[in-house]
Amino acid sequence: MTAHPTHHKSFFIISAVIIFIITATLLISLYARGYKLDLSGTPTIRSTGILSLMSKPKSASVYINNHLTTATDDTLGLLPGEYTVKIVKDGFNPWEKTINVKKEIVTQIDAQLFKSVPDLKSLTVSGAISPTLSPDGNKIIYAVASASASKNNGLYLLDISSPTLLSTNKNVPKQLSSNYPNINWAEFNFKFSPNSKSVIATNINSHVSYLFSIDGNLSIRDITDITPRLKVIENEWQEQSTLYTLNSLEKIPEEIKNLIATESSKNFEFSSSAEKILYLATTDNEIPQAIITPPLNPSSQTQHRTIKKDNYYVYDFKEDTNFLIGHKDEVINPFWLANSNNIVYINDQKIKAIEYDATNEQIIFAGDFDPSVVFPSPDGNKIITLTAPYQGTSKNLYAILIK
Repeated sequence: MTAHPTHHKSFFIISAVIIFIITATLLISLYARGYKLDLSGTPTIRSTGILSLMSKPKSASVYINNHLTTATDDTLGLLPGEYTVKIVKDGFNPWEKTINVKKEIVTQIDAQLFKSVPDLKSLTVSGAISPTLSPDGNKIIYAVASASASKNNGLYLLDISSPTLLSTNKNVPKQLSSNYPNINWAEFNFKFSPNSKSVIATNINSHVSYLFSIDGNLSIRDITDITPRLKVIENEWQEQSTLYTLNSLEKIPEEIKNLIATESSKNFEFSSSAEKILYLATTDNEIPQAIITPPLNPSSQTQHRTIKKDNYYVYDFKEDTNFLIGHKDEVINPFWLANSNNIVYINDQKIKAIEYDATNEQIIFAGDFDPSVVFPSPDGNKIITLTAPYQGTSKNLYAILIK
């Protein structure tokens, strides 16, 4: 019996559909793995890498080897090799880095752009004396001694984590206490407890010390003279801080832990993601290779595994990479900018930022400011410092909007 022609036609259609589906699936799989069709000569399928380009803020122009290529946020398929990537946006400093693209590997770029002209917003208007940041980074305590508004003089607390911080109608620092006949808060320095709930105030002239809680308004009954017990309380607080320090370092590799002076949390700080640690080396040493199994595509930036004392470094726990930030005489009071891979520090009377891998160093503020008062905001969008917009005026706390 001869097969009916219709049956042959149906068989070929079904076969063609199956072949098409298999071919399309294969091509999609190859594309997802970074392969692309090269039509420059004989058509061939070539292996590429994927470059994922993200930026804050979004919609910035992307230049690959000085050629305008796309805008963030986007992904590009590129042949394996080294590329210079530049990301620019009006009103922001440019971002630039040399990237090594590997075949079938996704290389992620998260560029944080900083304003080229920072915007200053006042947080106080009557001056701020001895501003001190709490360990949790959410509060600043300070004194006011205004000659024009003496009734408002006293002790104040500013919540810098408040979403209304920059609202002129709602940003009212809380007065904890007015001055008393024997207590002029402008003559005191302040120190927070490790849990940020209590404060020791010490008179810089008489060395009398008081302890009080910042949970509510203070009355004279809530202020305890602890001068005879000051050292005991300070030792207790130091023991609590040391215990916290040791607990926070518990999970990091011993090779890195041995480089850090664990008696002080000021010698190190974790990034917001806890994937990186900024630390001050307290000894010369060598970090062994492959402390952990690194990912397929670690950073291609220059590492420093030969450690020199008194230099700041960043170690990445996920990538097993270590980068030199700079000597402590040039990198003053560094801290992580929240929700980013950037470190902020003071150098040559300027506030600067640098990425964790020691690239994209840039000035974010160069005005007159008190270098002892440069604090991060919890949201990472601003830096808080003590400055005066005009010479001869009293210094106040200002937020420098950098993003």
